[in-house]
Amino acid sequence: MTEIITGLGFDLSTNWGIFWLCTTYTFLVVTLIWIIGCFQTDHSMMDGYYGFGYAIPTLIAFLISGAQSQTAAVLLLMCGLHGCRLGIYLSKRWMGYKKVSGGGDQRYLGFVKKFQPGYWWKSFFVVMEPQAIVIAVIGLPAVFGVLASKGVDGGQLNALSLLGMALFGYGYYFETVADGQLQAFKADKFNKGRYLRTGVWTHTRHPNYFGNTCVWWGIWIVAVSAHHEIWWTVAGPVFNTIMLTGILGRAFQDKFMGSRPEYQKVIHETSGFLPIPKKRDPSR
Repeated sequence: MTEIITGLGFDLSTNWGIFWLCTTYTFLVVTLIWIIGCFQTDHSMMDGYYGFGYAIPTLIAFLISGAQSQTAAVLLLMCGLHGCRLGIYLSKRWMGYKKVSGGGDQRYLGFVKKFQPGYWWKSFFVVMEPQAIVIAVIGLPAVFGVLASKGVDGGQLNALSLLGMALFGYGYYFETVADGQLQAFKADKFNKGRYLRTGVWTHTRHPNYFGNTCVWWGIWIVAVSAHHEIWWTVAGPVFNTIMLTGILGRAFQDKFMGSRPEYQKVIHETSGFLPIPKKRDPSR
């Protein structure tokens, strides 16, 4: 297998060579999902893979590089926990859409209408392949953190590592509990038309996005704790933060539901991202 990979031009003796192999893998999988989605008339399946898209390249980097350090092991564990949890959650949600309506996520169904005619080829450039870029960029600290720390003595845990692990744990708690509470809330038919305002959803409209952001900043801190020269992988958590606050996450959801009077009340009374209590107006 190694000979086949090197024969394709990947230099597995360098960190960049392994990174480009992981990135190529991501693009190939996303392209395969695009092909399948063209036959299914929408690409909601991508949500089912998205979380695993971070865990698998990190595992590939770990195995091919023969990583043995504490830091590499911790990074693999953190990315595996986050990626697999998110992947399982989104897969269940995707299967739920298919079971209930026979369709998919409303966002992807909306893309089908928006990009007609020619959705089949427009979806490749606008809907699918950009997600491969997102996965590759956000996953930088996990993949490169493993590669930079592959030697036995390449990365010992230290105080900074513990800080990153603590931030990761804090974020993992928020995203896990938020998704669990939301899933239970939606399962109760009496909550239709209402918005979750309890638990971790009390003070922020998007505790899952907040948790996700903390997770990736925690992973980056652990990655650079042993190898400061890969500081540039900060592009991953920075890009993720921008995505979840200003492009596709909070901003998209608030715009999508902002015209609803009930949601306007939620916007007025809760923080858009950070779980910070806001003073409520009794008159509302």
